[in-house]
Amino acid sequence: MVSSKVNGNYITCAVNSIPACETRNFKMSQPKHYEVLEVVPKMQIINVYFRCMVANLIVLLKWLFECIKCRVHKTTIMRRSIEQVQFPNMQPNFMTETKMGRHSYVKLENTKLHYVEAGNRSNPTALLLHGFPDCWFGWRYQISELSQYFHVIALDLKGFNDSDKPLWRFDYAPKKICEDLRKFLIAVSAKSVSIVGHDLGAVIGWTFAHTNPEMVDKFVSVSTPHPNLLWENLPGNSPFNRRWLEFVQLPYLPEIEMQHNAERILKKCYPHILREKMYISGTNGSVINNLMEAYKYTFSQTDDWRGPLNYYRNFMFYRIKEGETLQCPCLIITGNEDRIYKLESVVKSSDYCENFVIKIIEQSGHAPHQEMSTEFNSTLLKFLIGKRMLTRSLEMNAPTPTRGLVGRVFGGIGAVANNTVKLGNNLKDGYTFASALNNVPNFMLKS
Repeated sequence: MVSSKVNGNYITCAVNSIPACETRNFKMSQPKHYEVLEVVPKMQIINVYFRCMVANLIVLLKWLFECIKCRVHKTTIMRRSIEQVQFPNMQPNFMTETKMGRHSYVKLENTKLHYVEAGNRSNPTALLLHGFPDCWFGWRYQISELSQYFHVIALDLKGFNDSDKPLWRFDYAPKKICEDLRKFLIAVSAKSVSIVGHDLGAVIGWTFAHTNPEMVDKFVSVSTPHPNLLWENLPGNSPFNRRWLEFVQLPYLPEIEMQHNAERILKKCYPHILREKMYISGTNGSVINNLMEAYKYTFSQTDDWRGPLNYYRNFMFYRIKEGETLQCPCLIITGNEDRIYKLESVVKSSDYCENFVIKIIEQSGHAPHQEMSTEFNSTLLKFLIGKRMLTRSLEMNAPTPTRGLVGRVFGGIGAVANNTVKLGNNLKDGYTFASALNNVPNFMLKS
């Protein structure tokens, strides 16, 4: 056990570590599945770094222009001081309380990982992997729901929030991340898990499911294409498009630029949080905090961006070998108004799954687990535990929103490509896919 001081109060958290004997056994029994990973051609890497240097040079020139402008026009300095954003220097209370779950730590060699757990530890384990820019708090609407049936673990990925933030980029290489995740599961005594990943967490989930298939019972990809379809098919109007990926490849400068524009980036990523307004918390219910404060605190410093960006400095150069498919049941779920990734790429990811379910949630953007949490949770639980076990729970709760035309995909096994429906097998729930891709709203053309 370890006690840490947060906001003037001491919070006791559990700290697990892997015994030396287990570490030795782990090293001796490492899976030999990492050969499914392959690096992109060298010329493609060289081209990315060339574009990266050009992009960073442009940013340097922009900074120089801003400095000259501030010296020449004093009104610019006054305007900048007015526009300066005040970031919180303490975590909001609702991030440190234990209402959603127990705050715990696992130390893996030189890296300490923070996670929030809930539910009975004797139940099957559900591992929640957040996206970018996010942390464990992104699963605030799923933890309590899943904890009725699972031992839920909402992990802070390495480099994020309260987990350690190694400086070197190669600490975030796909094989290293998958090794760390495997060791983490050994430390928490989880022989196998159901993984739910969003955005970057889903990219890690796809990779881990390919490289460590014996440890994955079921996999849920939220709003994220398969790694082989992701990096070359980014929408131009996405805040994290191809130009952004090329810009962040060099160290130091992108971190400063991201921290400088942190509030603007967070507002672009979480417009739904701004609509949620206030979050009431505190031991006596009298403390009111804005949900966005949690994200402002999590990404308030330059170092808070270094770890997250290091994932993109590694993962975009790796692919899964052609012909490799996931054998575990997979749920691919996304919003029809997602502007971060292309809907076609998300749906086509079913080509890499043997058994799959596709669900498209209407009127939802890139974070359906937050924007449309009721429908998302219903879909997630139906996939993870089945309709029969879920019936009693649904009767006790409010009914889910009425499904729309595009949203009636869950339960059917299929992939949509070339405006056709491809039926799968081995799963029995038989909903019909309502329309082909040409009937899905073209969210990429929206202003």
